[in-house]
Amino acid sequence: MSNARETALLTLYKIQYEGAYSNLALKNQLASADISSKDSGLASALVYGVVQRKNTLLYIISQFSSLKLKRLSGYITLILELGIYQILYMDRIPESAAVNESVKLARRYGHVRSAGFVNALLRNVIRNRDNIRLPDENIKRISLKYSFPEWTAKKWIDEFGEDFACRLMEALNETPKMSLRVNTLKTTREKLLEGLPGARQSEYLDCAVICPGFDIEKSREYKQGLITVQDEAAMLASVVLDPAEGDTVIDMCAAPGGKSTHMAQMMNNKGKIFSFDIHEHKISLIEGNAKRLGIDIISAKKSDALVLNEEYIGI
Repeated sequence: MSNARETALLTLYKIQYEGAYSNLALKNQLASADISSKDSGLASALVYGVVQRKNTLLYIISQFSSLKLKRLSGYITLILELGIYQILYMDRIPESAAVNESVKLARRYGHVRSAGFVNALLRNVIRNRDNIRLPDENIKRISLKYSFPEWTAKKWIDEFGEDFACRLMEALNETPKMSLRVNTLKTTREKLLEGLPGARQSEYLDCAVICPGFDIEKSREYKQGLITVQDEAAMLASVVLDPAEGDTVIDMCAAPGGKSTHMAQMMNNKGKIFSFDIHEHKISLIEGNAKRLGIDIISAKKSDALVLNEEYIGI
């Protein structure tokens, strides 16, 4: 049994059927799984890949399955999604491994007939992978090709034209680089680069480094609050705002606190930042990140951005 694939399956089940957030579900599942860093990387790639391509994967299952999707159990549907994703989108995974490991999962989370069904369907996908037909209707075809909702595909095609919309969706499906924000309250970019083999300076931001294959959960630098994970585009929002020492900032929809903590760094931890989120359970995420990074000017509270809070008018 591949622990990476089983970890991915259990994570996807929590996301799909228990309403869990993908990043938190994956983090919790990896923490409880006794697997190597390599397998952690594979599990992560599978989870985010299946979530990203779900619409397309479900469509392919419906094309090859003799049973309606609603008649398949949740686990078997997810096992098929995992198997097809490996076959069609992961060049380094042998097709035989994708099928065999999926069949093992089907035996464990289904029954003998389920395993036979999964085996037959995946092998049929392999035989006919070059003949998979998407709908003739243009919007449906494009939405399934790139696994975006039809309304998104239509809106972008109407606004930007088909060529640009397709290139945009293709770019958004690319695997993102692991970008880390340097906590300038505790260290410098130069010192951090010395301690992270393979890391390089961001092309766009002085506070960011790119570190492929970085295992954040086992990182000493992360635990010590020298870095935090944040996308470069998200960092740019704080750079554009450009808060200074002593400023007062209100950050709505702030969890898990990436922009709030970034602004606190830019303010040299001097001033006030009110970080609000509508979900009570997310407040602790903001507080935890601020504490790890050594920031104490952030006040995190539950608040609805659609409701005027007169307490903060004129602060």
